[in-house]
Amino acid sequence: MTHLQIDLREIFFSLRSFLKHPVQEIRKIPHWEWRRLILAQLLVTMISGFLAGLIHHSVYAIFLNMLLMPILTLITAFISSLFFFYTFQIVSEKIIEFRLIFTAVFFANVPFFIFQIIMGYFPPILLVGLAFTGLLLIVAFVDNFLLPRKFVTRLIAGIYVIFVMTYLVAWFSTNHSTDNWHESSTSAPAVQLGKDPSAH
Repeated sequence: MTHLQIDLREIFFSLRSFLKHPVQEIRKIPHWEWRRLILAQLLVTMISGFLAGLIHHSVYAIFLNMLLMPILTLITAFISSLFFFYTFQIVSEKIIEFRLIFTAVFFANVPFFIFQIIMGYFPPILLVGLAFTGLLLIVAFVDNFLLPRKFVTRLIAGIYVIFVMTYLVAWFSTNHSTDNWHESSTSAPAVQLGKDPSAH
């Protein structure tokens, strides 16, 4: 059995167990090597991107999601893991292996990737997915890294509030600009050929 086959088998069984009992399984994150971690991240995001595009019945969306989503989520996972790595080091004065933090971030984000599939039908479901991810991160950081629960809860809650505020501002701005566009288009004077619209 090749390394790839072993990795795929381990990823499949680990994710199956995690989806059955996410809170229980994230209390004991696996010690995967970077090869398996990156492969798992790419596979999960590619599949969720494919399913999201399939729901929209768009070949273009399928291709775009399968190409962009894995890259963007991988970059986001690295940045967020770095944030937690240095935050724990500065605030809690505890050095935790970066690879283990990345592993916790990956598994905690699996429900978020699943909710992203149906986001096209109901965009606010994204906030529900983020809430699940936040709760799993709290359990993962407290149980795996023995960090203070109060500190971790406040940290994750603060990040979640920032995400919610950002989402609401973006939603309001988008809807407000759309309403203004509709108003300007409906209130525009009718133009008739051969006539000056400003003439009375």
